[in-house]
Amino acid sequence: MIDRKELHHIVDKLPEEKLPKMAELFHYLIEEDEEFNDVTKQEIEEGLKAYRNGEFIALDEHLNRLR
Repeated sequence: MIDRKELHHIVDKLPEEKLPKMAELFHYLIEEDEEFNDVTKQEIEEGLKAYRNGEFIALDEHLNRLR
């Protein structure tokens, strides 16, 4: 599982212009009251495992695909 140090490292790599969006996401996650069910927890773990294995799409690329 990802730890705070690794998360800080990821955030430190973000360009300044992306920080406001990341802050929105963090605030949303902090304010989220709902507990995750077992299926969601498993999906999160699978996503983190894929990330650690380099299986991800950069945020810029993902946003470009959505446009």
